[in-house]
Amino acid sequence: MSNPNNKVNSIEIVTSFELPIFYNTKKCELNKTIVNDLELTSTINEKEQSIYKHIFKPSNCFGEITLNKFAQYYTTDVSFLKDTQCMIHKYRPNKDLQFDSYDFQKIENAWKDIKGETGFCEKYLYIDWEFGKFLNTNPQFLQAMCMYNIISPVLSLFLPIFILIIPFFIIKLKGLQLTMNEYIDVLKIIISNHAIGKMFTSFHEVDLNQKIYLIISVAFYLFSIYQNILICIRFYSNMKKIHDYLFLFKKYFQHTICCMDNYLEITNDIESYYTFNDELYNNKEILKDFKVQLDKITPLKFSLLKTFEIGHIMKCFYDLYDNKNYNNAINYSFGFHGYLDNLSGLKTHITNKKINRCKFVNKKTSSIFEKAYYPNLINLEHVKNNCSLHTNMIISGPNASGKTTFLKTILINTILSQQVGYGCYKKAKITPYDFLHCYLNIPDTSGRDSLFQAEARRCKDIIDCVNNNIDKRHLCIFDELYSGTNPEEASISAIAFMEYLTETKNVSCLLTTHYINVCKSLQKNTRITNYNMKTIVENNKLIYHYSIQEGISEIKGGLQVLTDMNYPLEIINKTVNP
Repeated sequence: MSNPNNKVNSIEIVTSFELPIFYNTKKCELNKTIVNDLELTSTINEKEQSIYKHIFKPSNCFGEITLNKFAQYYTTDVSFLKDTQCMIHKYRPNKDLQFDSYDFQKIENAWKDIKGETGFCEKYLYIDWEFGKFLNTNPQFLQAMCMYNIISPVLSLFLPIFILIIPFFIIKLKGLQLTMNEYIDVLKIIISNHAIGKMFTSFHEVDLNQKIYLIISVAFYLFSIYQNILICIRFYSNMKKIHDYLFLFKKYFQHTICCMDNYLEITNDIESYYTFNDELYNNKEILKDFKVQLDKITPLKFSLLKTFEIGHIMKCFYDLYDNKNYNNAINYSFGFHGYLDNLSGLKTHITNKKINRCKFVNKKTSSIFEKAYYPNLINLEHVKNNCSLHTNMIISGPNASGKTTFLKTILINTILSQQVGYGCYKKAKITPYDFLHCYLNIPDTSGRDSLFQAEARRCKDIIDCVNNNIDKRHLCIFDELYSGTNPEEASISAIAFMEYLTETKNVSCLLTTHYINVCKSLQKNTRITNYNMKTIVENNKLIYHYSIQEGISEIKGGLQVLTDMNYPLEIINKTVNP
């Protein structure tokens, strides 16, 4: 079997497993733009970890696979979210069921080896014709074919000996008197006339052409012996590899079935998980059925009884390769183990008080976050902030003061809360949002739109969504509205946009800006409150506190950024004294 450290077939494992939220009727699809902008599953900088890696701490290969599943949906179903909180609270990985991540890696590699084998039937001596492939699941046929594959090379090796000995017994059976010595003398005469015999008895007496003929004849005979030996070795090697694979998967199935039983025991009384549990139970039963077949296989050893298992062994191995029901259940189990791994990672953070449960409130109450922080900083020193969305927020402050990070903190924690009922905060009261909107990292698509056109298009899409779903709740974050045009038009457009959007009571907006006139123009709007990221100037240097407070910041930080990046002094001086 392949070493897990070796490169395996580059096929991708696509699991049929779906998270419990997939079966929820009130689920909402998470916009892929939000997934990318917030770096939930992947990052621009390959050295950094994604948000979900920080939150769910995948410790094995399957945990990595299911991370993307979390980025598909969120829900407004409070009952489901409370049930999820209950499930997470009750969930305890059974210590007796621990499966080392190295073992999961072996399973993944073995699966890729088997499914990625392009010449599977040829390599393992199965029928490769389409019309005859049904015979590969017939244990009696496979038994006969394997016995032929075993016996045929052996017969070929010993056939010359049989041909020499059998006539002696035939003569004896006919009642003719012939001693063994006399029979040997007759054989010597016969052998001396045979090509191989002449090679040893009269090679020096024949002419050159006959010598060449004798050499070629013997060479072909020896080559046939070599081929037969190789067939025997190959068959044994295949059987050893097949046994290794089947016993590895039998152990994996045993572990998987126990894990599924453990999970079903925890969630059997959670009503909103019934559909998910039915799917889990069905796949568990398929794996149990396969394991029953594998239990009939004994360890590989040379014995007469073992030869009668060969047909069943070959059938099981072909089922592992080609049986759709078994394959779907196995792929499902990969996702299930990834899900359990993600739950364990989340549970670790909860136990360590780094992640806490959120409380869901009715639609008349504003969402509140207490001591919330950016999930990427979960294992680092970080500043925690409070946030109340009873009014819309405009956040000002110098560059690098934490404005954008604050926006991400609120949106990411809202998403997590509406997925698993937990987030990176001490406390939170949330009224679930039907629609989430994100205006970050707007691309300048040279093929179609300018930067400003792309920004305007994103804003128009948000306006259309709000107007088409006026009775639904919306959470919007905007980072530097209309930065792709000149400051004057950007300010005017941002003011008009915010005034228009905040007229809708079901919309909560958070906007960051460097334009002080935007803050001042909107401060009279009772639906909007100005905030800033606390920054202090000491000895002409900015001290960032990364905490949010009410009010407008008029501190400029661009020069500080240039200085910190070691820009040439000539540029710095001309910036100070233009």
